[in-house]
Amino acid sequence: MQKTDTSRITPPTRSARECCTDAPCDSGLRNQYFEGKRLTADSFRVEQSYLLERRRLLNRAIHGWGLVYGYALKPVPARNGCTDDKSGRLEIGPGLALDECGRELLQTRPTLLGVEDVILLNGKSARIERPPDGSFEPRAPQTQKQTPQPIEACWLLSAHYAEQSEGPIRVNDPCSCERHEWDRVCETVRYSLRRVDCAQCCDTFDCELECGCCTGPCCEPHAKDPVKDPGAPGASTNADKSQTNPVHRGGCGCLCEHLTGLSDSDCGGLCPIEDPCAHIRADLRHGVPLACVTLREGDCDNWVFDIRIEACGPRRLVKRNDALFDLIRGCDLTRISAIGWADWHRSETLIEWGKFLASFGTETAPKSGRNLTVKYWVEFSRPVRDDTLRADCFSMTVVVNEEEAGWGVPRRVPIQDIVKSATPGTPTGFVTRATLVVDAGWVDDALESRKTIFNHDTAAVEIEVRGDFIVDCNGQTIDANAIGLSPAPTGNGTPGGTFYSSFHVQARDSQSPPPA
Repeated sequence: MQKTDTSRITPPTRSARECCTDAPCDSGLRNQYFEGKRLTADSFRVEQSYLLERRRLLNRAIHGWGLVYGYALKPVPARNGCTDDKSGRLEIGPGLALDECGRELLQTRPTLLGVEDVILLNGKSARIERPPDGSFEPRAPQTQKQTPQPIEACWLLSAHYAEQSEGPIRVNDPCSCERHEWDRVCETVRYSLRRVDCAQCCDTFDCELECGCCTGPCCEPHAKDPVKDPGAPGASTNADKSQTNPVHRGGCGCLCEHLTGLSDSDCGGLCPIEDPCAHIRADLRHGVPLACVTLREGDCDNWVFDIRIEACGPRRLVKRNDALFDLIRGCDLTRISAIGWADWHRSETLIEWGKFLASFGTETAPKSGRNLTVKYWVEFSRPVRDDTLRADCFSMTVVVNEEEAGWGVPRRVPIQDIVKSATPGTPTGFVTRATLVVDAGWVDDALESRKTIFNHDTAAVEIEVRGDFIVDCNGQTIDANAIGLSPAPTGNGTPGGTFYSSFHVQARDSQSPPPA
């Protein structure tokens, strides 16, 4: 690598005239206090501005933006007739959010919101006076006699940072000129509605971190410790040059390039909001989405909120430290909470042949050809999707010893189906338990017949539950990884994985009569 000769780089020179002017300070200007300093209103504005802007810088740079907590929404039932209280409103609970500029949107008490209380915006975040034409387009009637029905439109409800001036006072200047000032500023929240495509209400947020492939000496695997000369003092005699550090998450340059390319948000100022009762300014460009709502025409030729609310899809969430820790632990994942053969799981004690035979149950109905097993069932900590829970999610293999060389020969148990059930209150389309169903003919031939593979030697039974195939009610695959000797609950904090269980069965004496 060619070195730069720094001796040839000369610092820029400034003329005496340039030294008489202060360079602009964009990184943060604060007061310098000293004895005899005269404090003016401008001095306090500088101090307050520095503290506010520095805090908001840390908010948007470290925490990001979105909903921190709260802002629960629920519709207020509409009332019949034309009333003064404007039926069809929303109740918005207390909450905290951070906008893209790092400002705190804090609401400390529930508020009741009507359509007349919100700011209507177009797609460019500019105010409009009323919903645009076509918000309720007529739907084609099924028959000619039917009247067209309105098509529902979706509206994005967002919260915006706002400031409300309070405490009007009159100030007399030394020249006896009177002017009006505001004594205090109340940081508050204002709400807006913007027409959106209903499909956007459930869109997921794109990944903001996109990693490319980085090359260079720092991206190559390197030894954990420098390999020293074996004859040097302190050198290890069994140094292994093949030992390398694992690849770091994000590679050597992905996170660096991502953070290097980031820039600060251009927030700008606040816009005045027309309000008959207050002097308010708000930022209408950097709202925090709260919900997708629907509107309908009220009884008094007005617009009111409908009862349907989608409050989770549009919300961008700020993940607090405790939430991140719980996500690392996999607290959002569904696990296997119980198995029917828990007392046999990885047991060093041989399972008695009679108990093993009884675990497969009896035929569910005469000549049905199906045996609903007694012991081979699995329960989940949350409901899982019925359509993803199938027979191929499970595997049962019997491993017997080959007579000549002692190889373990696997024999797959024919799992025909599974019987699903759900605890009370489980939503439709979801189940919480699955029981294996095996072929009744296989039970007769492989277990109850005199000539079986279990006659003369012990056999190992291996059962697998394939968690990558099973999707829970949150759309995630279940965390099925086994933990040590524990049969349940499963999980290592990552979606998917395979639950593996095994036990050994005593040999059945071929001379004894088959069980009745």
